[in-house]
Amino acid sequence: RVGRRRARMPSTRSQVALFALACCVALGMISTSLYRAPTPLSLVQTAARARMAARVRPMGVGTWARSPAAAPRPRGVRPPRRGVSACAKKIGVLFDFDGTVGDTETPAMEVAYWELAPYFINPNPEEMDGQMKVDWIRLNCGKPFGEMADDLDEERKAAGLKPLAEMRKAREEDSKIMEVVNAARARMGLKSIQEIRDEGAEMDDLWDQSRGEFEQALSVLAKPCKNIPELLDYLTEEGIPFSIATTSPKPRVPISVDAAGLRKYFPAGKIHSGESDFVPSRFKPDPSVYLKAAEECGVAPENCIAFEDSASGVGSAANAGIGMIIGYVGATHIPLAEKKAHAEMLINGEKSEQERGADVVIWDMIDAIPLIVGFKERRRQGQEGPHVPNIEPDILNQMESQATINWAPKPPMTIAGVKPW
Repeated sequence: RVGRRRARMPSTRSQVALFALACCVALGMISTSLYRAPTPLSLVQTAARARMAARVRPMGVGTWARSPAAAPRPRGVRPPRRGVSACAKKIGVLFDFDGTVGDTETPAMEVAYWELAPYFINPNPEEMDGQMKVDWIRLNCGKPFGEMADDLDEERKAAGLKPLAEMRKAREEDSKIMEVVNAARARMGLKSIQEIRDEGAEMDDLWDQSRGEFEQALSVLAKPCKNIPELLDYLTEEGIPFSIATTSPKPRVPISVDAAGLRKYFPAGKIHSGESDFVPSRFKPDPSVYLKAAEECGVAPENCIAFEDSASGVGSAANAGIGMIIGYVGATHIPLAEKKAHAEMLINGEKSEQERGADVVIWDMIDAIPLIVGFKERRRQGQEGPHVPNIEPDILNQMESQATINWAPKPPMTIAGVKPW
């Protein structure tokens, strides 16, 4: 009819083209969904993720999750996507080893104690294996053996006595003290000093002698600190880089890592030693070993978290400008009655140039997880400094053990003039 056009059906060629286009769209949607689908997890991974999800809620969820100081995001402004501005969001975790990752401080410090015990000033043999040993280990933990020997020599000099090297060379040790010392050595699987001398195996330098005995004892006695494997599994699953930053020498630390069953977490390239990696050695509180470990992780020091159990270690992390310092008092070398005092010592920051101490001290490594989550979220939001003392109650409620918080922390700041490694 006039005024009307009959609707034209699309040609066969057009129908084929439309069908092909529809197939392409469908295949694209399927491939996208397959790409986004998570890879199958093992039963262990599934259980671990479920456990973490139940224990750790992300900040921004719940009544107490958002910091009061956080400004609301303007309407229409998207949050930054993952992977953008990685330098501001990527975090790393750096561990001291003895007494933090490995519960090795007790056997290591016991070996050091009994190596030096024959040269203590007028010790009572009946008290040497009791509170005297406990106090000495607490006061000296974290120090290299050479520093402990030098301190003892200073005490002997002040008392008008021979240096320990001269006394050792002359074999003038007290026989009653040596009986106690040799009994302790036997418990650690070490030969008595007399046996070593009879075999002609005694070295001229006490440090050279003790080095091999440290390794011998730790190859049997080293164990991981409580919940360290769980924490390392969490960091691995989250893709957070981590490594060891210790004063202790090699191969002592690798031997301890193997004995504690932690080699899968710490291959050789993730073990950094202030004594072995530098010439001359750079002992904590020098920041060099932390700067080196942060660089290996590919993370700026201010975006790293350090775990430490000693004043010198806290000082080293503070001097390196580490973003958050978590003290730890859960290892066996710190008696239960001394944990609170030790935590306060870590917070005091007596070995830091700017008197910055630990931001928080925990008793159980499982409580590190909510703290890491909070620090990571703070960095994701572009905020500087540790999130302590403004720890959200939501995070505190997830911590299972006791913690000591530094309510007046000093900001991270690298010492002027310190040269990176």
